[in-house]
Amino acid sequence: MDLARKYEFGKMLVIGSESPDKVKGLWLFRGKEIPPSVLDECYDMELYERLKVDTSDEAQKERVNAMIGDQEPFEGEALLDAKCFK
Repeated sequence: MDLARKYEFGKMLVIGSESPDKVKGLWLFRGKEIPPSVLDECYDMELYERLKVDTSDEAQKERVNAMIGDQEPFEGEALLDAKCFK
């Protein structure tokens, strides 16, 4: 994913208190669409549910801020680990 660094910022969280843990992620891309080179580089992209953030929706903005800020608990569950991709 090194080729994608100039196009994106990512945050991945591992949450939960019981096995299996849950993984939640936030990826912000430059522009309105995911660049084709990123889609080519990330071969498993089709396995993930992708949603565009609606910046006029306060609930979505709060969720994004909680992910970036490592807010605990996250969505009512313990935050076990967080990694940033930039």
